[in-house]
Amino acid sequence: MSRIKLVEREGCNEEAEALFDRMEAMGFSLLNVFKLWANNLKGATGFLHIAEALYVDASLSARYRELAYLRASQVNNCHY
Repeated sequence: MSRIKLVEREGCNEEAEALFDRMEAMGFSLLNVFKLWANNLKGATGFLHIAEALYVDASLSARYRELAYLRASQVNNCHY
């Protein structure tokens, strides 16, 4: 159980529903992290802009993006 309330699609406001629609249109399933971000719509919008830059308007191929993820995980001692 999360300590922060998750915004569910049922009963959310129109702005949050529009954000959920955009996330799903990009191919993401509606994960709890997205529901968490929907508590702060400015933060959720920023997160969505980053996701769109990485996945929709990507100038790097998927292969090089994956290498960047792996290298960033190595540099930060983070298990991928």
